[in-house]
Order: sequence, then C-alpha cells, then structure tokens
Amino acid sequence: MNRNLFGTDGVRGLAGEYPLDQKGTEQIGKAVGTHFANPGQQIIIGCDTRESSADLVNWVSAGLNAVGVNAVACGVIPTPGLAYLTGTRDEYVAGVMITASHNTYEYNGIKVFDEGGNKLTDDTEATLNKLIDGVIPDTQTGKSRADNNLLQQYEDFLVSSAPGLRLDNMTIAVDTANGAACGLTGRLFGRLGAEVTPLFDSPDGRNINAGCGATDTKALADKVLAGKLDLGIALDGDADRLIMIDNQGREVKGDYLMYILAVCGQQPGVVATVMSNLGFEQALERQGIDLVRTDVGDRYVLEGLHESGYKLGGEQSGHIILLGLLSTGDGLLAAVQILQAIKGSDKNLAAWCNEVSLLPQTLVNIPLPDKTRLDDPQVRDFIAAKTEELAGKGRVLVRPSGTEPLARVMVESDNAQEIAESIADELKKLLALPAGDRS
Repeated sequence: MNRNLFGTDGVRGLAGEYPLDQKGTEQIGKAVGTHFANPGQQIIIGCDTRESSADLVNWVSAGLNAVGVNAVACGVIPTPGLAYLTGTRDEYVAGVMITASHNTYEYNGIKVFDEGGNKLTDDTEATLNKLIDGVIPDTQTGKSRADNNLLQQYEDFLVSSAPGLRLDNMTIAVDTANGAACGLTGRLFGRLGAEVTPLFDSPDGRNINAGCGATDTKALADKVLAGKLDLGIALDGDADRLIMIDNQGREVKGDYLMYILAVCGQQPGVVATVMSNLGFEQALERQGIDLVRTDVGDRYVLEGLHESGYKLGGEQSGHIILLGLLSTGDGLLAAVQILQAIKGSDKNLAAWCNEVSLLPQTLVNIPLPDKTRLDDPQVRDFIAAKTEELAGKGRVLVRPSGTEPLARVMVESDNAQEIAESIADELKKLLALPAGDRS
C-alpha cells in the first residue's frame, strides 16, 4: 500500500516544487475528481492566506475540470470550516483544502475530505497516490466558480454549537496566526458577547504562523497579562489547532483542554495519542475517565473514536475532535465548547488547569533517513529496556516523524531532558549515526 505522497495530514511540501508545482497539483486535482466524482458533480475548495494558495486553488480546479468535475472555490476558510461545508451540503461530493497548517508561508499542502467531511483513510490515500503516479486522460470540461458566502454558514454553526452561551463581560485576546481564521474569530466571539482583542489578524501572504499562533504564544501571553484579560485563544494557520492562555499567562495545551471537556461533559472516555502526557492520563483516572491512545495524527484519533464509541479526542498539540459536533479537529469549535464548560462551572481556566499535573516532557530529534531502522531487534530491545526503567515514574516514546526524515525521542520524567539526550545519543550509536547530529 503506497501512499508516499501523503504524510500524517495530506500532501505537504514547498510551494512551487513537486508535487505542489502546477503539473503535480493539477494531477492531484484530476486524481481527486476521478476517485470521488462523476462528470458534472461538484467539489468544494478552500484555502488559507499563503501567497501560494490562490495558484494551488486554480491548479486543483483545472485538474478537476479536466475530468469533467465542477469546482466551487469558497475562498479563505479554516480547514474545519471546509470539512463542515463538505459534510453538510449534499451538492459537494468531496472537499479540498489548500493549506500547510502550522508551517510557514514557503510551504503549502493539500488536504482532502470525503463527502461526509471526513479525512481520508490510508487505503483511500493509497488509491489516490496510485492515480497521481499514473496517467489520467482528460475527458470532459468541467466548470469553476467562486462562492464567497459559504463562510457565514460555518460561523453560524459555531455559534449554534453552544446554545444560550453568553460571554458578556469576558475579556479575550485572540491570535489568529495571520491565517485562515482572521476576521472570523473576532466576529464569532463578539457575537457571543465577549470583549475581543485581536492579534496577528492582518495576513499579507507571508506572515502566516510567523512568531505567532498556536506554535508561538508568547505575544498572546504578554497581551493577556498586560491587559489583565480573562484568557487568550491561539489558533494555527488553518485554525484546526487550539492553544489557550489562562489569566496567569500560562500556556494551556491539548491535554488540559481535553480534561476540561471530559470532566464538564461527563465523558466516559477520551481518545488521545501516544504523545499525551502521563499526568493527563492520571488526572482522567482520578475522575473515573478512561483513556485510549492512538498513533500521532488526528485522523488516527478519529479512528480510535469510532472504534471505542467515545465522543471526545485530540492531541497535545491542540487538535480537538468533538465527534458529536464535527468529525475533524476544530480550534474554534473547541474554544467555544471550552468557554461553555467554564461558564457552566464555578472555576476559571487557571483553576481547571491546576487539577492536572503534567510531567516535564522533552522531545529530541535525530536524523533517520531510513525509518525502518527503528524496527531493528537491537533498537527495539534498547527502547523496551529504557521504557521499563521508567515504568511508573514516566514514559519513553521513540517514533518516526510522519513528515520529516527524523526519529523523535520523547521522554516524560522529572529529569526528562537529560534522559532524552542520553537515549538519543545511544540510539545514534546503535544506528551508526554521527554523534554530534542532533536537533
């Protein structure tokens, strides 16, 4: 099953280079059209604010048109908004989102959703990969059109997801990473009654995720503290990821957010990845809530939700899936639901976070061009031995990166940095890598 063009979340790379050059992108469009649609049917396309996004929208549209499929461009929209429209409007048989999520502007990517607004399975990606690598003849000529009114439907959905929620007298700073949620986030929380202070809300095509957003919350934390605000909300470039800031300026990541939603929502269980902290698992256990772990990637979390029957899942990085509302990670939807949970309790965000004591966590990367080397018996025995050493006191996880030629060494422990660096150095010896090559 070859899906080498697809990483953990769609196709991603440098904009203008294969497969995200004109020829490659048109071929992806033809493959998506061939697999999901019949001639005359419609596929919706959205994008983020990168300077390359408009070209990729046009190229995907051209590919769809070449196989007789009609393309509907809805403009700049968060990835979960595109998924929502794809899954709720019968006229669209698939959706294509042009974004590289939290990466900087030089990169771009293509995420595909099926007619239900779901991310693709490995098997479907393998089928698309085979089509992309093959020859797809032009058949009929489809049409392309723009519809810039669809974003409003997603905004209305977000408001309706929390009936009766009012945030009057609440002061919130929102950092939209100069990305797909610019403008929308301020309107949304303004409609709910909050006093909103926007940050990084002026995209210029190149400033997406640059020193801001969910991957860099320092400026947001400084704003919350300086203004004595109630909290801050940080999204990434395509708004499928949420990190919050409490009134003490502390970063509130996915584990904390899932804990609040699980306890307030009386959830029997949560699905999270192997990267979620042991302290989060222990906090859930004290509340009688089960935790199921999956591989890294929110599509694997979604698979875990379907298998377990649970309705809440996510990643430490801030992808939160609320399956009863939407089948993909949604930063804005998660933020609305978190605020509804807090408003319905007698505790603020900081007090909720104090109930979860996370172990220090360190991540060390080592170069690994051949990721199958992690399956060498000697390497597996070494990792198992290190895992046993920390049993009950922490965790060790060594896994290949889904997007780069790296192995990631994650350690949770009171002296996580020292242990992680030691394991990384020993792994490099086992893998015959240069001793000084570590990031």
